[in-house]
Amino acid sequence: MKSIYLLKSGLIATVLLVSASGCSENYLNLSPPTTIPVAQYFKTQSDISAALNGAYGGLRGYYGTFFVMTEVPSDNTESNNRADAFTGDFDRYSWVVTNGTISDRWSSSYSIISRCNILIEKSEAVSMDAALKARYQAEAKFLRALMYFNLVRFFGDVPIVLTEIKTEADAYTYNREPVTKVYAQIEKDLLEAATVLPISYTGADVGRATKGAAQALLGSAYLTSKQFDKAVTKLNEVISANTYRLLPVYDDVFRANNGNNAEIVFSVQYTRTGNREGSNFSIEFAPTGAGSDIVTGGNPNAVNQGTLDLFNAFEPGDSRKNVSIQRFTGGDMPYYTRKFLDQPPTTNESDNDWPIIRYSDVLLMYAEALNETGNTTGALVALNQVRSRANLPARTNLTQDAFRLAVEQERRVELCFEGHRWFDLVRTGRLVPVMTAYIAKYRTSGGYLVGNYQFSATKTLYPVPFRERSLNPNLTQNPGY
Repeated sequence: MKSIYLLKSGLIATVLLVSASGCSENYLNLSPPTTIPVAQYFKTQSDISAALNGAYGGLRGYYGTFFVMTEVPSDNTESNNRADAFTGDFDRYSWVVTNGTISDRWSSSYSIISRCNILIEKSEAVSMDAALKARYQAEAKFLRALMYFNLVRFFGDVPIVLTEIKTEADAYTYNREPVTKVYAQIEKDLLEAATVLPISYTGADVGRATKGAAQALLGSAYLTSKQFDKAVTKLNEVISANTYRLLPVYDDVFRANNGNNAEIVFSVQYTRTGNREGSNFSIEFAPTGAGSDIVTGGNPNAVNQGTLDLFNAFEPGDSRKNVSIQRFTGGDMPYYTRKFLDQPPTTNESDNDWPIIRYSDVLLMYAEALNETGNTTGALVALNQVRSRANLPARTNLTQDAFRLAVEQERRVELCFEGHRWFDLVRTGRLVPVMTAYIAKYRTSGGYLVGNYQFSATKTLYPVPFRERSLNPNLTQNPGY
């Protein structure tokens, strides 16, 4: 795949792909011999295909550290090294505006968005198969919507960039847009994408965005923005299509050699190629000092190890617990997940994909949305499908309020370590009460250092990175920072 992008920093920089049109005469007029300027690139169908693959490729690095901001700052997981800024700040809730992980989350999101914007624009003038062009554009819209969905959940109001930015001056014109406008753009992109994307793929195309993936992501966006009626309709479309199903054995969902199985609606594709295009979760999540039965080929550092609270959250007889969380018998006996087990020869060479949307997630979102519309009876049916696979008894006779807690619990144990817990607690307004109770519970016991947590109600959003506001002073800051 040819590299058509080089810069990887803030909104100002990431949206400026190296191109002749992106540099004024005041800059050095030198073209790196290994770089193809954008103005000279998008000429053929293969160019468009390579550019789209580049956008997908950006997901590998992006989701490689996704857990840091979505699992570690919750009651699900903790960092084995609270002293470092990579995961320790998120374990302690002590992040600040200069945190590099937060800054990278912002910039990498806009980097992928930029690639999608340019592909959508430039492909219009390319002579190629019309149906394939429409599909490529739809895939780019899906990826753009995915990035904006993450951005709006992480940061709240964010700039909406939908076209190629060709000059630095252009970049300064973008300010933060209200959350409602961001969700409206997500809705527009996903509705358009879903009308074009195929139900499934074959061969080398397996793993690309599908119609069901666009519908499921839109359902999640509707649920998060509290458009519950729309969420019910859209998620039911995914369910009624019968394209996806729960695998009979929960453990099989996560086997490294079983990627893109019938339960996966959309995942980030990692492959052991020898070129570091694989994932590193098996090494990073493994307990320090882990033996070869857990991982090989790297230095396990337990940056996303489980908590005692999560371990105790599983009901007796829950068949998911075996793969979801176990206790290591060495060292300080930490809890760890076996969802991403693999035996890679070295770092970034595991075959484990990162599941963004699974069918069980769709069922639980559908159940939550149904309950919020007053249909708790129907919600129980969807919830109990997930519980049945886990060999657990059905929930019955729940009030609407009781169901809210039941589905929260079910999502916690079903989707743990997969990047949902922080989002779930923020979405339902439960982050403050849950984390407050968690800190109080483990302040003096359990081996946790929760007394050092710097938790506050403002931590339901991350700060706009210092670098972005330094480059563009028009960007406002979130409360509390």
